[in-house]
Amino acid sequence: MSIFQKVTPEEEEQVIQKAYEEIKKRKFHVGALLILRGFSPFAPIGGALGRFFLGPVTPFMGHREEKIIWTLEKPENLLKLTKMLEEDEEKQQP
Repeated sequence: MSIFQKVTPEEEEQVIQKAYEEIKKRKFHVGALLILRGFSPFAPIGGALGRFFLGPVTPFMGHREEKIIWTLEKPENLLKLTKMLEEDEEKQQP
């Protein structure tokens, strides 16, 4: 049995929306887009490393972090977040 819990599609949407709101609140659209586009090919590797290093302490700190890892390691979720940010940028431009 794994110490990590699977994330439902609803929880994935919540994580993506929360990330979008944080980026928007801090007005970090350009930086976030650069990071998302640059590191998206490595997301599955980053997810695996995150689970490896957080594995021993996950039962003690809760499962919030693993939801973020499960969600952001999937390229389709990163693409969804990127599209949300791009659409927001287009709305803001005159």
